[in-house]
Amino acid sequence: MFKPMIAGITALSLTLATASPLQANGLDREDAGKLLFGLAAIAILGAALDNRDRRERRSEREAETVQRGIDPNRSWSDLNREHRNDNGRYTLPNRCLRGVDTRFGTQRMFAQRCLERNYHHVNSLPARCAVRVYTDDGPRRGFDPLCLREQGYRSDRRH
Repeated sequence: MFKPMIAGITALSLTLATASPLQANGLDREDAGKLLFGLAAIAILGAALDNRDRRERRSEREAETVQRGIDPNRSWSDLNREHRNDNGRYTLPNRCLRGVDTRFGTQRMFAQRCLERNYHHVNSLPARCAVRVYTDDGPRRGFDPLCLREQGYRSDRRH
């Protein structure tokens, strides 16, 4: 910021020095006051321009933030929650939520075959939520409902 200002002052002083010859008796009080007043005006003008540039950069950052879709009014507790509405993509059919009897008790899970028949986005479900449960009738495959909830999925709550 100061380099262009100093370069401008130097260029202006060289221009004025060559245009009019100075007297050998130096500066009197009036000339010194004019010089100080001019330097103060240039400093004030430079500070005002710098302040304007800072405001413009801040408003550009705010515009980028709004453009990226970050809502500054959201609280910290909402940052990890999914706020998606892709036409029911994250809503699982409740009729696929089953209780499967194992020798350790009843395990709740979304049955994989039911989801394949009633949910169009089975391939997009997170693989880490897939479970395999062993029953008296053989192994059952499905998805853990608590894991899916943590990933942003929910049940449609219809029976």
